[in-house]
Amino acid sequence: METNAKIAFWINTYNSLVMHVKITNCIRYNPWLFEKVSFVSQGSALLLSAAYSINGHIVSANTMEESIFCFCTPRVGRWFEIILSTAMRKRFGEERQVISSKFSFPNSPSLVCFALCTGAFSDPVLKVYTASNVREELEAAKRDFLQANVVVKKSKKVFLPKLLERFAKEASIASDDLINWVAENVDKKLHDLIQKCIDCRTYRKASQVIEWLPYNMRFRYVFSKDLTENPWWV
Repeated sequence: METNAKIAFWINTYNSLVMHVKITNCIRYNPWLFEKVSFVSQGSALLLSAAYSINGHIVSANTMEESIFCFCTPRVGRWFEIILSTAMRKRFGEERQVISSKFSFPNSPSLVCFALCTGAFSDPVLKVYTASNVREELEAAKRDFLQANVVVKKSKKVFLPKLLERFAKEASIASDDLINWVAENVDKKLHDLIQKCIDCRTYRKASQVIEWLPYNMRFRYVFSKDLTENPWWV
């Protein structure tokens, strides 16, 4: 399987597995209980244990993040997962290395973070990605996410979603460069508002105009227009 096909396959597989776990869980529990530690812990444990059998290997969502995408989503319960994952890594470390060497793709694109959806309010829109156009689709997902989630208030502060903080680390984008990168990837109206904040003499550094929006863990799935109008299963 060539690289683009691998990227599309694993994104779709990850989103499918996580959605199955989340929706199955929500049938049993009130969605508002996602804010309770006990439920978060249980949900995190399910994400670690729920898995697909792929080519003879048991692959969980957490394994996909760590061994294939090399990117960890900012979902809730991460602290709990670290504890469980550390214990599981000692037990299944060899298997994860095999999965990484067998399924991972070279230079995993950092834009993958704009495609992974864990069913949280702050997550990207859920889409189905194709092998033939996955690079273009990731670019579109990035722009759609930024356009929908970047907020400018009173031309003084630019509010950025927490996901961008993780993206910046993965893409090695410095804080002062991040705000300019965001401005380059939104429409002209939002670009001009961001630029106005950057040009404000109140701040010495471009990064000082940034305020981080907290990650909203409330349960929500938003489906792309293409997915609802032209479902792939029809």
